[in-house]
Amino acid sequence: MKKVKCLVILFCLTFLSVSAQAIEIFPLSEVKPGLIGVGKTVVQGTTVEEFVVEVIGVIPQSPPTPNLIMVRVSGDPIDKSGGIASGMSGSPVYIDGKLLGAIGYGYSYTDHRIGLVTPAEEMLKLLDVLEKDPEPIEQEWQIETRSSEHFIPLEKENIPSEDSFIPLNTPLMIGGISGRSFKYLEKELSQYDFRLIQGLTGSSTSFLDEGIELEPGSAFGVQLLRGDFQATAFGTITYIKDNEFVGFGHPFTHRGDVEFFVTPAVVHYTLAHVEFPIKVASSGPNIGTLYQDRAAGVAGKLNNGPSYVPIFISVEDKDRELVLEYKVEAVKDEAYIHALAISSAFQGIDATLDRIGRGTAEVTVEFVASNLSNTIIRDNMFFSESDIAVWALLDLEQGLDLLLTNRFQEVDLTQINIIVSVENERRTAVVERAIPQKYQVAPGDVVDVEVTIRPHRQEVETLRLQIMIPPETAPGMLTVTVRGGGYGYYYSKPSVHTSLEFLSSEEEIVWEAPSSAENLDKLLEEYMNGERYNELVAEFYPFFDDYDGYFAETENGVMEMELDHNTIPETPEIEEQQFSMLAVEEEQSERGNTWESDDTNYIRVRKRTPYVIEGLATFDLEIITY
Repeated sequence: MKKVKCLVILFCLTFLSVSAQAIEIFPLSEVKPGLIGVGKTVVQGTTVEEFVVEVIGVIPQSPPTPNLIMVRVSGDPIDKSGGIASGMSGSPVYIDGKLLGAIGYGYSYTDHRIGLVTPAEEMLKLLDVLEKDPEPIEQEWQIETRSSEHFIPLEKENIPSEDSFIPLNTPLMIGGISGRSFKYLEKELSQYDFRLIQGLTGSSTSFLDEGIELEPGSAFGVQLLRGDFQATAFGTITYIKDNEFVGFGHPFTHRGDVEFFVTPAVVHYTLAHVEFPIKVASSGPNIGTLYQDRAAGVAGKLNNGPSYVPIFISVEDKDRELVLEYKVEAVKDEAYIHALAISSAFQGIDATLDRIGRGTAEVTVEFVASNLSNTIIRDNMFFSESDIAVWALLDLEQGLDLLLTNRFQEVDLTQINIIVSVENERRTAVVERAIPQKYQVAPGDVVDVEVTIRPHRQEVETLRLQIMIPPETAPGMLTVTVRGGGYGYYYSKPSVHTSLEFLSSEEEIVWEAPSSAENLDKLLEEYMNGERYNELVAEFYPFFDDYDGYFAETENGVMEMELDHNTIPETPEIEEQQFSMLAVEEEQSERGNTWESDDTNYIRVRKRTPYVIEGLATFDLEIITY
């Protein structure tokens, strides 16, 4: 029987394989009750042990699940494990030296010595798919009424009914992610029917000390996440030939064509459990790739790794002068990478701060993709009175949503970087008042606005903004709002309104910026250059006498401003001032240029501050003509 030698030299894993003849298969048609065979698995360590298998009968199934062979297991390994355990999925079973199949299913909360074997004939079909481009597996299903000699009546055997069996429920062992980060990951992955178990795995260094032999019966891991945090499902190799293998005897994710990490595994102990005994194991280095995940089992190749997304997380606790870095690799699967990246960053922040509570966070998120010309970079500042870690993840989550679910094109992520700096100090400021230099202005005028802000428990500060009244603005009253930046932000402070009549308004405003991006590049620009919570924003909605020559209607019917560059005054003393007009070169973002309406165009000026800006103030201008 072929074995694959695993040696680690300078942290590089190399597999040496010896050519082996194809193993002989025990046909399902010859399976009868009473046949005695032998199974192979690892109960502890990496040593493959044998146990006794007795055939009870064949249970017909409906596609895509193949017909299954009911068996009873016994022997010293079974006694030590407490029966068929999670992690024994794929344990090969032989009759007269011929491969019958693999342990794939068991019965929960009952006799753990009774299980179901997935026939080898169906599992080995997965290897045929590895030889060519991935495509659906064509199986010849032969469900027929078998003679009574294949079965012993279940009521006489006092064994569970066939409708109560379940796969060995290959659990996803989570290492390094705990507490609420684990709960988040568990919730996000629940839609894929994963069963997550916390803390029963890790990365083993034993593979760096000595070589191991992988053979049928050896434990191995399939990973969605590896590095400082891990998400690993453990099972057993059923068959290896020319560095190709099959295992599990049932699906893992059942997603068909996949690309997951494959690792060797060491079993520390097998815990007895009333539902299912569980193998506690650790994974080794990446040694191959899982390519097929079907009803009959999983299949892959050794000596080549999958494509993946490296994720780098740096978290600074300024108050303790502590910086910790975390590195993980996530499978490049859109179904899982969002939850894996968020939970990893969440855990990194919680582990570094070692507390839950208030704080101010400066966050930079970077996304690199092979099919995008530029790195996507977004920086922001957040404050939370109760849980700064959650707020610090906002831009990461929004960026992932944009890249993974946008309607324009698939994005091939190749790197994610998250850099977070947190301090306990409250770095916020409230907008107390905004006063224009003059209240009566003419179209084309530039208006200086003096904005008074009060940093938390400090003396007031004064900032200056400049707004320009478009030349074609119609006479009448115009309201200007000065507020903190951010999208969907509920202003916690009452507005302060200063008008010609000194009227006040007590209404709170919810501000949102809809997107009218027509391609992915524009959508990414909106994300990168969108408002930040530490920006001071002045905006207003002018009314125009004549739209001709000033607005152009886009394909979607939105009116967009076309303004001559020369009409915008230079304001070098305000380095980060931005005018949200299409023709203004200083404005790098198109987010918020127009509402999705042909009569609600607004103008916006932005200025960075060292504070998270809260509240708003408004004032009225009277547009007059000379």
